[in-house]
This record gives sequence, C-alpha cells and structure tokens, in this order.
Amino acid sequence: MTEISKKISQIKPAIMRHLLGRNSAPYERILQYVRARQDIWITTQGDYILWWQERENTTLSIRVEEGRCHVWTSSQRAVVEEFPGTFVETGVVSCPDATFTGECKITIDPALQYRDILVEVLKREGILNYTFDVTGDFLLPTAELEPLLAEIAEHLFKRQGRPEEADVARVRQIVIETLGKRNLPLLRVWYHPRVGQMIPMAVFSSRYDVDRAITNLAQIRKLERKYGTESTLYIRPFCPFYEDADVRKLARAPWCSEIALHGEFVTTARRYGDEFKAAVAEKEHLEKLAAKPVLGVGMHGGELANNRSENTDGAVQQAAFLYDTTPRPANYYFPFRKIIDIDGGFSRSYALAHALSDVNIPADQLYGRTFYERAIAMMDKIYRTNGVFVLMLHPVYFGLFSYLSRPKNLMTLMRYFTEYLKPGARAV
Repeated sequence: MTEISKKISQIKPAIMRHLLGRNSAPYERILQYVRARQDIWITTQGDYILWWQERENTTLSIRVEEGRCHVWTSSQRAVVEEFPGTFVETGVVSCPDATFTGECKITIDPALQYRDILVEVLKREGILNYTFDVTGDFLLPTAELEPLLAEIAEHLFKRQGRPEEADVARVRQIVIETLGKRNLPLLRVWYHPRVGQMIPMAVFSSRYDVDRAITNLAQIRKLERKYGTESTLYIRPFCPFYEDADVRKLARAPWCSEIALHGEFVTTARRYGDEFKAAVAEKEHLEKLAAKPVLGVGMHGGELANNRSENTDGAVQQAAFLYDTTPRPANYYFPFRKIIDIDGGFSRSYALAHALSDVNIPADQLYGRTFYERAIAMMDKIYRTNGVFVLMLHPVYFGLFSYLSRPKNLMTLMRYFTEYLKPGARAV
C-alpha cells in the first residue's frame, strides 16, 4: 500500500465519525440538564479564572467576641462557608463555647519548609485568614506539617502542581483541629462566587477548539444564548482554514463570547525563531484582531505538526497568559498553578484541565447518546466535588454539511488535503 493510500484509509474513519450523529442535539440536551439544576454556574473559563484570582487575593477577617464569630471579606461576591456545608448569610456565626477572643489568624511558622506549598493549599481551600509568625493562638503544628508537606511536594512535582484531594483534606483537617482547640469552627471562602441569588455548587464551562469551522460559531452561540450560557472560543491566529478578516468579524459580532488562543507554537516558531517568541507573537496578533485582551490558551494538536513540546509550559509563561487549558491527563477539577521545581516555585498562569471531549467518543458507538450520557455522568461526578467541568468541543461537529456547503470552506479544505496527501506530510 502506497503512503497516499494509507493516508486515505486513515481519513475515511474520521469522515465517518463526523457524519454519524454529530450535531447540536446532544449538546442542547446537556445544556438543558445543566440549566435545570439551578445551582450550577455556566460561564467562560476566563470569567472563572478571574474569580479564582480574585478569591485568592480576598481578605478574610474573623473576629471572635462574646461567643460570636464576626466574618468579613473584601470581595462582594465571596460566600463564606462554615465547614462543612453551611453558608453564612449574616456575617455572624454563633460560637458560644469559644475560649478565644480577638482576631482569628491561622499562623504559619515562617521557617516552615515548603511553606509556599502550604499557602497554595490554604488558598485553594479558601482559608485566607493566615499570617506568618513564630507564635500565635492558632499556630499550625510544624512537626506534623513538615513531613506531610514534603510528601505533598513530591506529589505536586510529579503532577506539575495538581494537588491530590487526600493531601488537601489532610491539611484542612490540621487547620480544623487547630481551631477546635479553642472551640472555633472552620470558616472559609467558598469555591464559587455568588451569582445573582445563587450560590453555585459547581461550574460548567464549554470550550470550542476552532480548528476549521469558524463559520459554525454563530449557530452555536445562538443555541447557547437560548439557555443564557457563555463559552470560550479558542482561535488560531495563523490558521489555514480561516483568515484575519474572519476573526475580526467574529470578535465584533454581538453574540461573541470570550476569545482565547488556540496555540501552535511549534508551527509558528518556523516564522519567529523559537516557541517562546511564537507564543508572544500569536497572542499579540490575536489580541490585535480581537481588539481585546486574550487571557487563555489551549494548545492545538496540529494537522501537519505536533504543537506541544518540552518548551510549551515555558512559552505559556513567556506570553503571560492568565490560564492554560491544554488537554492533559488530570482527575482534578479546580484551577491550579503548576509547580516548576520541587522547592516550591509555581507558575504564574493557572492550569484548568478539561474533563471530557467530543473527540473521545468511540466511533463504534452512537455519538449523540454516548456523548450525552458521558457528559451527564461527568457533570454529576464534578458536582459532588464542587468543581469546574470544562467540556471540550469542536465547531465542525455542529454541522459538517453546513460547513462544507460554503464554497470558501470547501475550497480551503481541499487545499489542505492536497498538502496532507503529499508524501512525507505528517498528521497528528
């Protein structure tokens, strides 16, 4: 079999997967299910990461007087939880058995090894009333924390910063026990902000990898707006399937939601010299086209080249992205900062893993039913962890025929296949 015939044989299953049942119906059913829950925040990845950043920088003050905890936060959107599961609506929590009066500060010994890792865990848990000192009524036990933090550091280093829930729970329990010695409850900032009158129990956030079908986005956003939802559109700034004018038109459409970068640093490096310069150039070009800041990035897998390498994380930092949703194996549903070295250095950008993708539905199964069932099962799982469900989608699956019915799209696709079928071309 010739190389060209081999490539044709690889194309056939992919085309069939596009044709069999891929349309907007299963996604609409997912939106109906999520919206009906009434305690799930449906938003863009950028909006959520901006909240997470705000949350981490929120001041939490707890003052104990005459058997009452007076709670205040600097964020108007923040919700205070009395752990576990009771939300504080009045700013006052009864603690009649408290044997402490004054400002409640979780105290960390500044000499504690891996203290930066401890702070990352505390911030994830919304335990923001911490300070550094060698003494204090709520001084965390150094002897107990040091071996635990060393273990957590090893786990974080292996997983590029992603915590393990068991590790987080162990740290949280140490804080609970420290407060318990003075008969005080754990009061913390909840994972999600108040949205109108709702306190979200979880978050749903769709992302679209706009590899080709930018022309399908209008119908997709029309469907999403029917359910009052937002999504993040990942755009390739130097795409062979659409042009600068198409991106400008998209960005100026009244229905356009958040635009993020669908990165191709390895490919673009051929033009700019290396992946670090390519990342900056792609971000700047997309921001110029969109006429707005681009906060996030998710790497494109590539057609003729693999766009992920050992330099990808560094390039993301170089371009100063706020967050990165590049697909990675992760059974974790909150934003996190990757650990750069085992001594506790963290990346500036947040990572947010997607939990399910439309491309991962096996071709031998009914796409619509399987996709819907898997998405609902994943939403229910993430709901139980109070996490963030990022669903990765591709616009071409919302209407292959409508995409191909446009002569410009069809001609562009044919030009691509001409390059793809050339001997030596590499598809990823």
